[in-house]
Amino acid sequence: MSNLAKDFSSSVFQVNKGFFYTLLEMSTRPGTSIKEYLEGKRKRHFKPITYVLTVSTIYFLISQITGQNTWMDEVITGFHNGALNSEDEMELPPGVIWFSKNFAYTTLLLLPVFSFASYLSFRGFGLNFIEHLVLNSYLTGQKAIFYSLFALLKSFMDYDILELLPVLIAFIYSAWVFGQIFKSRNRMANILRTILTYGLYLIFSAVLLIGLIAISEISK
Repeated sequence: MSNLAKDFSSSVFQVNKGFFYTLLEMSTRPGTSIKEYLEGKRKRHFKPITYVLTVSTIYFLISQITGQNTWMDEVITGFHNGALNSEDEMELPPGVIWFSKNFAYTTLLLLPVFSFASYLSFRGFGLNFIEHLVLNSYLTGQKAIFYSLFALLKSFMDYDILELLPVLIAFIYSAWVFGQIFKSRNRMANILRTILTYGLYLIFSAVLLIGLIAISEISK
């Protein structure tokens, strides 16, 4: 916990030499690389909080340049339109707008939510919550790479399948990483635990979003 706090306080705005090494590692052997970091072999690695903030910011900038919505924009707008009467014209609450406009920090704020979901899904595999936080920092950063590539691709080719593919690839990648870290003879069990992780994450995030909307509506 102290190491993670030091990482956040002293390195959020630093870009050091380990970025491209970490990017390559997370593309070729992510589970092994994360386990090495957790075991203390950290000299060559880009720090987890810095990594997810840097890559999420890159994704947000690419989305703005290409005129594409981030996945956060899509989720928040879709949830809001679905929760309210489609005939009513209501603006998104300020707190929710902040979430969509500050993607990198929203990603950071949601990391504990996803990490708690994975911690519950993979209990008994030897990692504590803080280690899940480190794991999912790298995982979320790499998923932002996928979203960035598809945002660029979609700016040239506007096909409906390009909406689904990055989500599917992100899930497959997550299952791959979890499978490497939480080694089990039953691969299907790991896939089911990954599905459970995403299910819990959606539930927790929905509760958080409903709470923000409710608080905003009450305060009007």
